[in-house]
Amino acid sequence: MAHPRTVATVAGAGVGGNTVARLVQENCPHLLPSVGVVLEYLDAQAGTWQFSLDDGQTWRAIRTDLINRPGHMGLALDHGARLRVVPLGTSREGARMVFHAVQRSHGPGNGSYRPYAPDEREDASLSVTLVLGLGAINGVPPAVKVPRPRNKRALAQGARAAALALA
Repeated sequence: MAHPRTVATVAGAGVGGNTVARLVQENCPHLLPSVGVVLEYLDAQAGTWQFSLDDGQTWRAIRTDLINRPGHMGLALDHGARLRVVPLGTSREGARMVFHAVQRSHGPGNGSYRPYAPDEREDASLSVTLVLGLGAINGVPPAVKVPRPRNKRALAQGARAAALALA
């Protein structure tokens, strides 16, 4: 099982990630509703992948070295788990992820690395490859209204012009 690690929010790196359920629902509407996924591959070039099991209160780094190597090791996540990428310094448009949906809860194995047997999967659990923008994975930060700084001279001239127009 991954070790919990609280990670400070990186400015401009998204908010709290999207839930697994939302990512599957928005990008794979043809799939049967699932209870969770097993992540089979994550694009490590995009940055550090993290997941949260407590609605974004704490984040755990995903061991992409375990799931991206040959063999059948994946990260089991229930539909309520959140997923995000803390991008590297380089700018990237998107990231590739491969997963398969599962129809039953992982229970106490939620957030654990486990082997899976691709040959024994049902038709509803075939591997799905998505290339998503980082905003789709991380969530889009809410818009913040920042007042524009005003030039004092322009304000004074505007007030003077308004006073002259009224006179």
